[in-house]
Amino acid sequence: MWIIIGASIASTATAMLLIFVIVQKIRSGKIKRKEELALKGIVAGIGNRLHATYPNTKWRWVCCPVGFATTGGIARIEVLYQSGDVSFMDVCLSTNSYMTLHVLNVVELVTTDMGLDAGLEEDVISTPVDLEDTNEPSPQVTTPKTGTKPYDEETVIKWYNIMLIGALTTLIDNLNADDEVCIHISQDGKAYIEEDGSINVVYDFGVMPDVALWNHIINKLSEEGLFAEIQEENCIFISWA
Repeated sequence: MWIIIGASIASTATAMLLIFVIVQKIRSGKIKRKEELALKGIVAGIGNRLHATYPNTKWRWVCCPVGFATTGGIARIEVLYQSGDVSFMDVCLSTNSYMTLHVLNVVELVTTDMGLDAGLEEDVISTPVDLEDTNEPSPQVTTPKTGTKPYDEETVIKWYNIMLIGALTTLIDNLNADDEVCIHISQDGKAYIEEDGSINVVYDFGVMPDVALWNHIINKLSEEGLFAEIQEENCIFISWA
């Protein structure tokens, strides 16, 4: 009798352990997928910002902390300009997913007494440059041509295909995973959601076409199966519910 009871308890404990392990794996998988989606959105955002300010550049991660995409913080990228010059930028991500890029002067720190490259970096930061607020270049490069603002249907469609729809699709996927159903994009390019009467900026698309051309954007969004309309002549409302 005691043996049977003991075996039953052991079996129950094993089953509970297996259930716990399965639940943890499912939870871990969800977290991982959420991080992957968030990181894709960040990568798209960085690419869009660089394309708008420094066309024909390439970039790579130098340092991307664990959990950066979901918890925020500061990461660093290396940017290669068309001229062949290189600079570094800090990617600053707030807890509400608002992202800014800051151009840095970075020089390599060499330990002369060892005669070896220590593999460290020394930041020499004068005034950080926020790509959202200025088109000032890194001190190491000349100012690249940023192109002209969309001025007709053809240039708006090009802007839509290059700058908007890819990042917007990723952003919608992330917001939909958090049970959000709509978003606004204002005249200054900032995408935001409304939470408890307050505005929460979640992305910045940069320079927007003139409001008079927004109907072309609305038509393209409708082709993607999204409901979109111009509200109060100062923002685009988009819903995927």
